[in-house]
Amino acid sequence: MAAERQEALREFVAVTGAEEDRARFFLESAGWDLQKFNHSHRISDIRLFIVDARPAMAATSFILMTTFPNKELADESQTLKEANLLNAVIVQRLT
Repeated sequence: MAAERQEALREFVAVTGAEEDRARFFLESAGWDLQKFNHSHRISDIRLFIVDARPAMAATSFILMTTFPNKELADESQTLKEANLLNAVIVQRLT
C-alpha cells in the first residue's frame, strides 16, 4: 500500500523545479499523511490526490479545511500560495 501511494504521488506531483512545500493532511480515512506539493498546485489538486491515493474516497463526500482557525477551503481553484496554505495542515472532513 505504501508503495502504491508513493507511485501515485510521483505520478501526481511532477516536480518541475518550481518551489515546493509540504502539506500535512489529517485524512478521515487513514490518519496523518505528509506530502509535497508545488506552490502552483491548486486545492482541487489536493482533492484529486486524496481520491487517487485512496480510491474509496471517490464515492465519499468530503470537504477540505484548515485547522486553526477552522475554515472550509471552498474555492478549490486557488493555488496553495494564493490560499495561504504553504506548510499548512489540511483536514479532510466527511460530510
